[in-house]
Amino acid sequence: MERWDDQVTQDHQALEAQVGVLKLILTEDIAEQDRRGAFKRFIRAIGPALVLHLRKEEQVLFPALEKLSGEKSDAIVVLREQHQQLLVLLKYLAELECWCGCGPESFDWKEVARAGQRFVNLLEEHERREDQLLIHVLESSLKPQELKNLARAFQQIVWQIFQEEV
Repeated sequence: MERWDDQVTQDHQALEAQVGVLKLILTEDIAEQDRRGAFKRFIRAIGPALVLHLRKEEQVLFPALEKLSGEKSDAIVVLREQHQQLLVLLKYLAELECWCGCGPESFDWKEVARAGQRFVNLLEEHERREDQLLIHVLESSLKPQELKNLARAFQQIVWQIFQEEV
């Protein structure tokens, strides 16, 4: 039987897998050309997935929590700030990859490693905080039908984004 939070869990698992790839890129002894290619594929893969996931949270989960608390809680403010920081870091990582077409001589692997580790740390912290706060609070506070409505809202966000892009 499908749980109301399966979509969020699946998103988190997919992001964790992609971050696992980044961790390998950052820590394993890989030929420079292979490392750079893997990093470029990581950026291409995680960008759209992360943006979609954050949008689902901001448009579905956060408002549900705010409705329960009756006001903007400090925890939600922190989660929203982390979203912005993640997007800024991801953009910075993409810029370091030289999407502008600069040559390989401009690739600063040490800075990529520093920024990549900051991204990993922030995303892992964000996921821990969310799991502790969002899922458990919502599950213990909402009725089964309200939880199903949240799950439907996730699907609606995906469909809305798809329509915007087509």
